[in-house]
Amino acid sequence: MSKTKMLKVQQGIWIDEQWLQSAGLGSNLKVVVQSGEIRIVAASPTEAEPKSSSKRGWEVFRSLGKSASVGKLKNAGVEHDKYLYGK
Repeated sequence: MSKTKMLKVQQGIWIDEQWLQSAGLGSNLKVVVQSGEIRIVAASPTEAEPKSSSKRGWEVFRSLGKSASVGKLKNAGVEHDKYLYGK
């Protein structure tokens, strides 16, 4: 069953969840943008998972504190506003 609705773009376009469900798209979506066309298609669960490079990035981020040098401030983590902003 095909439904058509004309929309006027104001700040963006809202696509109602019922439309997505009636199209059988599920909860994982992929948006394909091409000249003159925006297509919304179902995405597989593996496409929705973060890439392995993202996992590696988090590992690097978490490791930053492991080799940090000892600071001179007491309770810097608890009183960071005081040390950074003088409050």
